[in-house]
Amino acid sequence: MKKRARRWLTLGVTAAVLALVVYNLTRGSEWRHFDWNRLWATLVSARRDYLLAAVAATLSSYLARAYRWRYFMDPFKKASLWTLFVAQVYGFSSIYLIGRPGEFVRPAYIARKESVPITSMVAIWVLERVYDTVFMILIFALALEYAPLQLTGRHGHAVLYALHRGTLLMTLVMLLAIAVLVVIRLRSDEIAALMGNRARFLPARVRRSMKSVFYSFAEGLDVIRNWKDLGASLLTSAVVWVLNVSMVWFGFRSLGGRLGELTWMSAALVLFCAALGLFIQLPGVGGGYQVGVIVALHRIFAVPREPAAGVAILLWIAMLVPCLTLGLLLLAYEGMSFKKLGAMAQEEERRAAMHQKV
Repeated sequence: MKKRARRWLTLGVTAAVLALVVYNLTRGSEWRHFDWNRLWATLVSARRDYLLAAVAATLSSYLARAYRWRYFMDPFKKASLWTLFVAQVYGFSSIYLIGRPGEFVRPAYIARKESVPITSMVAIWVLERVYDTVFMILIFALALEYAPLQLTGRHGHAVLYALHRGTLLMTLVMLLAIAVLVVIRLRSDEIAALMGNRARFLPARVRRSMKSVFYSFAEGLDVIRNWKDLGASLLTSAVVWVLNVSMVWFGFRSLGGRLGELTWMSAALVLFCAALGLFIQLPGVGGGYQVGVIVALHRIFAVPREPAAGVAILLWIAMLVPCLTLGLLLLAYEGMSFKKLGAMAQEEERRAAMHQKV
């Protein structure tokens, strides 16, 4: 299939998924009388000062992520903070444009700019996902304890049950992932020797390549063995998620009313539902980040439908527009484009694959 045909197919599938989400969301009896005029009035009445604060929190989270990558890399490479910050902006801009395949942009860009093995950067990306998931679970536990829940609708308790079930699954997966990563880092020599013994049927150069790739991956996990950098990476992770929750809370405050009365911990629970909405199907509505926000606000915190939809739209704008705008400015400054950025990521991916085959 040609590239242009794949692009149109992707757009068509995306449009179909969005249409299905809207259909599932509006077919319920409680959504049939949705007031679109009230939604518009809610959006235009938003306070600009809180919206600017939400934008500032979003951009600051990219800086905090850059610091975290710096601590991840510190045991084996003194990376440029500017390069790491630009990588975060490029990476999230790519995700907003093309979805999850854009995740590879960050490790590929850093590997190219810092002249480090791509496998080490992929290891750091995996470690970052583990950190973020662990902090998401902690946020959910704290929010359930301190957020004032007001379940509404026939799906309210079912939504909470689905969230608990999803959290349990995430916890089990993360515990397994943490155990595997720790064993790889602390027992890398023994694992490499075991791999070499079991792969004796392969040519010597293939075994050397596999060993090199494995050690590069293990090198990316060096922060696990360094208490100072480990502590700093955990602290910056906490900062990242404080900023993420604050962005949501500022969005609530911008609209006022029932939303303005919600606590910071309520915003934390809504953020968790939004993130989890990407991975699980919530009863009666399906999945999706924005849908997760609406469901949490309407069915867990008794926020009316129109303000719930309004803040979901505002949060999406606060995340998308500043990131894409800054990404375009940085690309223009570097004389690049998203097309060149994608080509660079693909080249790094091919280089890593070729290195494994040598």
